[in-house]
Amino acid sequence: MSRRAPARPRSIIPQGARVWPLLLTALFAAGCAGYHVGPVAQRNFRTIAVPMFRNRTLRPQLEAQITNAIIKGLQQDGSLRIEPEANADVVLDGKIVDYRRTALRSQRSDTEVPREYGIAITVLVEARDRRTGEIVLKPTELTGRSDVFIGADQQSAEEQVLPLIADDIGHKVVGLLVESWP
Repeated sequence: MSRRAPARPRSIIPQGARVWPLLLTALFAAGCAGYHVGPVAQRNFRTIAVPMFRNRTLRPQLEAQITNAIIKGLQQDGSLRIEPEANADVVLDGKIVDYRRTALRSQRSDTEVPREYGIAITVLVEARDRRTGEIVLKPTELTGRSDVFIGADQQSAEEQVLPLIADDIGHKVVGLLVESWP
């Protein structure tokens, strides 16, 4: 009696189909080769001080809202740590240079009475390395905007929209400091 070797079971997956997953994995890995985890910019600073902004407008209390919104934005981002000016690597200086209210729509019955305003606040920011005096962020003007419908009380309507504008400015400032491309 002769013994035969057992027949190999035939694979239900064709030979060529086994290579495709490997090729797809290699293709995806090569497509992500330029990406990396971490901050985009190569900065030589890790801490920042944000002293109170100076208000050059006639609108009171804007400096506190804008400064706090920038600090909040930096804290949420987490890339830079907030420190007192004496301990910080970089100091962010800022001025509120313009507060503008523009009528966007008027009431149908009286075209002289606005129903909706556009509010814009413009700030000038600059950041310097506290140790060397080198400019980290050249003087840059940023404008935060929002629209507001006026009900019975114009002042209350404006007060409600100011935090939104401050947050808009805060996001823009944080973007300039943290996400700048080399």
